Amino acid sequence: MKTKDRIIEASIELFNSQGERNVTTNHIASHLNISPGNLYYHFSNKEEIIRHIFTKYADHMAISFEPVKPSQDAVKILTNYLDAVFSALYHFNFLYDNLPVIMARDPELRAQFGVIHNKMMEKIHHLIVSLQVANVINMDTNDIDDLANIIKQQVTFWISYCKTSSENADVTDELIYNGLLKVILLFKPYITSEYKDTINDISTRYRALAAGKTVEE
Repeated sequence: MKTKDRIIEASIELFNSQGERNVTTNHIASHLNISPGNLYYHFSNKEEIIRHIFTKYADHMAISFEPVKPSQDAVKILTNYLDAVFSALYHFNFLYDNLPVIMARDPELRAQFGVIHNKMMEKIHHLIVSLQVANVINMDTNDIDDLANIIKQQVTFWISYCKTSSENADVTDELIYNGLLKVILLFKPYITSEYKDTINDISTRYRALAAGKTVEE
């Protein structure tokens, strides 16, 4: 792995485990057993490292959240979405933990986030519409944008909410899966009778995963 890539991977690891605000470029260099000068050869400051991580995050989101196709099974689309959310929250949890502060420090990153946010809102909207068309849910079309916004808020701020609610809220599989269960709960008032058992099965699966149990697909 090239030194630049090693710096990015080490930064993600340290930011996730220790909190982005607690990690300096000297910490990152020490972790990699390289000199601060070597690190600064590749990145001028911590903000530049975070921008590169954010690009990596954006690529992850683009790959994980594929556009909805009419021929796809609507329930499978939902579970794929939830699994992709888990992956993003797990691998880039420091971004979700401290997002407003990171955005406030770097206008360039804020603009980059705005682009990703708009794309994600479109994909969540299409997810809801696909569930509506497949008769998995039944809701007023005028409420779709609001539901999409609430889902995005739940995902984006779940980790920071947990950490402000408890002094010992480490980012674990259990914490993230419990957040996904809240997303499923947002859909439940709109689930049609035909799919209630299916959605309950999905909830049961994530409860088992939250408890650390092995779940067969």
